[in-house]
Amino acid sequence: MQVFGLILQSTITVTLFFGKVAVKLGLSEVIGQLLAGIVLGMSFLNVVHSTHLVHVLSEIGIFILMLSSGLASDMKTMKKYVKASSLIAIMGVVIPMIAFPIAFILMGYSVSVSLFSGIVFSATSISITLAVLAEQKKLTSAVGAIILSAAIIDDVISLLAVTLFSVFIGNGGFNMSSLLPLIAFVIGIFLRKTLIADQIFENTNRVGQWIFYPMFFGSIGLNVSIRQLNNKIVAIVLFILLAIITKFVGSWIGAKISGLNDTAAKAIGAGMVSRGEMALVITQIGLSSQVISAAVSGELILVIIFSTLIAPILMKPLFANI
Repeated sequence: MQVFGLILQSTITVTLFFGKVAVKLGLSEVIGQLLAGIVLGMSFLNVVHSTHLVHVLSEIGIFILMLSSGLASDMKTMKKYVKASSLIAIMGVVIPMIAFPIAFILMGYSVSVSLFSGIVFSATSISITLAVLAEQKKLTSAVGAIILSAAIIDDVISLLAVTLFSVFIGNGGFNMSSLLPLIAFVIGIFLRKTLIADQIFENTNRVGQWIFYPMFFGSIGLNVSIRQLNNKIVAIVLFILLAIITKFVGSWIGAKISGLNDTAAKAIGAGMVSRGEMALVITQIGLSSQVISAAVSGELILVIIFSTLIAPILMKPLFANI
């Protein structure tokens, strides 16, 4: 037991280290933590495996992550820009949900996996978008508020979609772990109305960042087998391009329909490209509900990683113009 505890502690330490190095390199902390899992897992060193305890800790990580997302959701701001953010979110969800299933079916995947891919890539990473907006000092701008509101709305849509999909279509049938992210998100939204909301957010987020988030993102990397993806390179490159184009174009169309100018619409399109943690949560739900296999989840994770890496590169010059 002491040996296992040491391995677990070492895993968290290594994952945290990789995350901090990624930030120093100008990348997302999530990417570093994922890469730590890939290095420690079956793809390279094969020294850490997905045990029951690792699974439990990663499930707690998902719960805290979604609770924090709910606590960080500003309903007043969303109401202020409800028309623009709703149109952007809807178009940013609809286009990936149509394009990805078609692409996956044409590449020979099953219908259920193809439909699930549309849900995965309908999500947007709030944290990565927040980081770039803060760096560019655009958090308080109208465009910044619209992007964050739209990201929250499309994440709610994605969570609802994956919950229903995994419960009714997943091979595992009803699975409580499929409902937990949505439940945690809703709890967070309700807790935000309390006087101690900021204190709850600070404490849960601190525990999450130092223990449970690294375990969640690292555990995802543990299950990725790079060797199994050698014959999927063409498909993965296609899906990366599709991930960027569908979210950018969908969000851009939504922004234009809502009456925003082209400069703002392009910035919003770039701001919605990153999938990050939310797409990873959805992928994990699909895996635990047996909607997708470990091999397919590995492919999805690589696409999520690259779309997350590319997103800030697109965002920075476009945000500078608004």
